[in-house]
Amino acid sequence: MIRLFCAAMLACMMVVCPAQAEIEKIPLEAKGGTPPVEACFLSDTVYEDESMRVEIEEHQVDATRCVVARVKIADPSQLRSAPAFSFTRQQTEMTKKIARKVNAVLAINGDYYSYGNKGYMVRQGELYRDKPYGDRDVLLIDENGDFYIVPKATHETLAPYKDMPIVNTFNFGPGLVIDGVVLTGYPREFNAGDTKSQRSCIAQVKRGELEYVLVSAEGPMESKGGGMTMDEFAAFVATLGVENAYNLDGGNSASMIFHDKKQNAVKNQHERLISDIIYFASAVKPQ
Repeated sequence: MIRLFCAAMLACMMVVCPAQAEIEKIPLEAKGGTPPVEACFLSDTVYEDESMRVEIEEHQVDATRCVVARVKIADPSQLRSAPAFSFTRQQTEMTKKIARKVNAVLAINGDYYSYGNKGYMVRQGELYRDKPYGDRDVLLIDENGDFYIVPKATHETLAPYKDMPIVNTFNFGPGLVIDGVVLTGYPREFNAGDTKSQRSCIAQVKRGELEYVLVSAEGPMESKGGGMTMDEFAAFVATLGVENAYNLDGGNSASMIFHDKKQNAVKNQHERLISDIIYFASAVKPQ
């Protein structure tokens, strides 16, 4: 009986969210973070361990439901990107499955890099493409987890950043908020900027701080009159208190995953196959 009791107590101790656990940097080349502890999902909308906190909010903007995730991390290496299979392949997978493979606590669709072969593409510190074409805003994330957005990036405008320790770049765009300035007047060719649609973005609250906001706005398929133009989306994202915000792939590609569940467009669980995700992982050292 004593042995059974001790075994039961040990099993309980193993699933408790670790307190004062050791945190270790996740190597760039690692396939993912530490598997999240189930007990650290404190509710359907909150995850917290010693290395990070995620909180999901729901906002209603006119007829559009918007899912907002606020994230705080202890180390910049917890902000990562991952491909469906490999950054050198033109393969796709569902967001949820990619997130599961890398132990993501929170994930959002990336920029669908395999859709074309242009742009300035760095992923997990490795350069894959250096073909900026001048009509796309590029998001650069450095080893400190800081965001820099270069409008309509060219070789010349990207040059000052190439000596920086850039970890990830994205080429979908456009920028929504750049250095605290909210952008407006998006033309149609900027990812159907004048059309009400599902939208997706990632933002940093303030450069130098490891706080981020992810947003997924639902579209007309989810609610009558729903969806946002790019101007409307940028205006809403700016109200969330961010310094730099960047639009990601939208439409049916827009997908936010938390606790292995799709948080946006819950009435439409269809997931478009995509090539890559941006995700946040735990950095708690495995016990």
